[in-house]
Amino acid sequence: MFIAGEASGDANAAGLIKALRSQSPGVQVFGAGGPKMKAAGMELLLDLTEHAVVGLIEVLNNYRKFHRIFWRLVREAETRRPDAVVLVDFPGFNLRFAAQMKKRGIKVIYYISPQLWAWHASRARQIERDVDLMLVIFPFEKAWYAEHAPRLRVEFIGHPLAEKMMVEGGSRREERLVLLLPGSREREVAKIWPIMAKAVGLMSGDLQFVAAAVNHQMAATMKHPRVAVEVGTAQELMQRATLAVTASGTATMECAFYGCPMIVVYKVNWLTYLIGRMLVKVNWLAMPNVIAGREIVPEFIQYEAKPSRIATVARELLERVSKRESMQKELAEVVGSLGGPGASERAARLILAMDAHR
Repeated sequence: MFIAGEASGDANAAGLIKALRSQSPGVQVFGAGGPKMKAAGMELLLDLTEHAVVGLIEVLNNYRKFHRIFWRLVREAETRRPDAVVLVDFPGFNLRFAAQMKKRGIKVIYYISPQLWAWHASRARQIERDVDLMLVIFPFEKAWYAEHAPRLRVEFIGHPLAEKMMVEGGSRREERLVLLLPGSREREVAKIWPIMAKAVGLMSGDLQFVAAAVNHQMAATMKHPRVAVEVGTAQELMQRATLAVTASGTATMECAFYGCPMIVVYKVNWLTYLIGRMLVKVNWLAMPNVIAGREIVPEFIQYEAKPSRIATVARELLERVSKRESMQKELAEVVGSLGGPGASERAARLILAMDAHR
């Protein structure tokens, strides 16, 4: 049984499902996720990616809906008794689900760790109690868990994005092309897109702007006379653009893998932000900066996310080739620390070996 609740989790879980079915053709997979997991061969009980929200306030507003979904999936696990449940990121939902599976004697594998090293480190003990195997994609996470949850089995498998790099390769960059990536969730885009759109209006008229949307419904909300909006082409555009202006999240790592210079923008509900500031223990939101331990890519978060400031830094990066090349070199160093291709295959082998041992 698989559970993934966001677009990035859907993509990463799909790769793992394909690897499992390749290594063990008789494996049967069911659960909640998204269209990519279904395409990979999973029996999709519920498209959980359609319900993705970001921020504490947004989650509270959707509590009843998630409560119904949660217990529906628990009952499904009770009925089918899978050999293991694979939980993909999505910690607010999945950590509670892990606890319920532990009570029912069902093995729990967590694929892509919640970022406990950034916030809520106290949950490490809960994970140590409820999870049988943690598969991490950043090398520092294994050492972090060794300190905070020493009895938990943790395996570093590398980053799944490396597989796409091997398959897709690279493209020639278009000097005046700027890519806008306002996020994958409706509320996220509603907060971030207006900021990006205003920044576009402050930039040179000879630039070409293209925004990537996760679906046509989202694309319909991203209107600007100078911006072309495309659906499903984000990774291709990352290989062609000279600069990306992106929301914090998986897209920052995708840009890093494709060597696309970037500026990171993020804004949430003000109460969510204030609570987050009290809980978050790292100095940056963009994963390339977190991994490097320093600011490689500029971040404009919450009150600093002003169109004029974003436009100024974007112009500087577009005009100075040496600055972009320096950023690309540092991003390549970050990518080099994350292991080569084959993360899904390594994860699948560990899961199947665990089941064989059981």
